[in-house]
Amino acid sequence: MNLVSSFVEGKDEQGRMLRRTLIRYANLGSVLILRSVSAAVYKRFPSSQHLVKAGFMTPAEHKHLEKLSLPHNTFWMPWVWFANLSMKAWIGGRIRDPVLLQSLLNEMNTLRTQCGQLYAYDWISVPLVYTQVVTVAVYSFFLACLVGRQFLNPAKAYPGHEMDLVVPVFTFLQFFFYAGWLKNKLDHAILLLEILWRPSGLQGVP
Repeated sequence: MNLVSSFVEGKDEQGRMLRRTLIRYANLGSVLILRSVSAAVYKRFPSSQHLVKAGFMTPAEHKHLEKLSLPHNTFWMPWVWFANLSMKAWIGGRIRDPVLLQSLLNEMNTLRTQCGQLYAYDWISVPLVYTQVVTVAVYSFFLACLVGRQFLNPAKAYPGHEMDLVVPVFTFLQFFFYAGWLKNKLDHAILLLEILWRPSGLQGVP
């Protein structure tokens, strides 16, 4: 917003509407992504027609999006409009220098890339591998302890393996600490899954 207000000149109505339209395109691209990943935003804008009523796009722009008929998210389209309008502003003298235009387009590409990454993170669910690895490691360790720390047959009288009925304090400590750490990691993993499931923080929305 700061770059648009600084680089796009003009105190007349046309200049004001030009800056307003550029910001509107940037907001529209962000909202289209957030509708896909946030239950709260989707509840606020359940259809593209609601975006028109909220002023994020005009009926003509909505009609243009509907003509695309693409099976995937069309969040990239407002960024195309943003770039085209920025070029028109530079050609029309509203943006004074090509360096300013390049800076504006670079910032636009950064925002568009971040929106694409957010969409990819929501689209491809990466499992919490660390949690599974720790769980298997802890269970395997105590299974090995259960077998490996048993006494040998005292009737055989193996040298160095006499029966010792002292309470295995260190084994208990290992179990308490490892099992406690495992439970702590699982609690954090469940909390992380809830955050990823509802990034908006909306409670009670499936």
